[in-house]
Amino acid sequence: MNRFRSFNRGRLLSICILVAGAATLAPAQARLHELRAYFIDVEGAQSTLFVTPTGQSLLIDTGWPDNGDRDADRIVAAARNAGISRIDYVLLTHYHDDHAGGVPNLVQRIPVGTFIDHGPNSETRAGDPTVKVWEAY
Repeated sequence: MNRFRSFNRGRLLSICILVAGAATLAPAQARLHELRAYFIDVEGAQSTLFVTPTGQSLLIDTGWPDNGDRDADRIVAAARNAGISRIDYVLLTHYHDDHAGGVPNLVQRIPVGTFIDHGPNSETRAGDPTVKVWEAY
């Protein structure tokens, strides 16, 4: 189990480094051959949407739960602005409310292909808010 999780973390880190290194701050009228990055304010954290020149997409973190679906609506608006109707990959950095809490609201609004995460929640203390987020995810 640990070997599998370590492999996933290493691969995940490599993907993030490649995406971050290739990202450019493209204007809204970006040419199709550019990697585009959209920084979405989810008030307390940040969601980042990458769209490749071929139209594949990666969203990092989903924001807060609830709040009138504010964060999910902002992410969907960014996806529409990017010209995509689904998110191919959602990468969750960890299971805190402001990073993974928006998953249930998001998947009700836009199709998601694959979730990438670090495995089971390790913060399992009774009353820990990540337990609730993990269960909803």
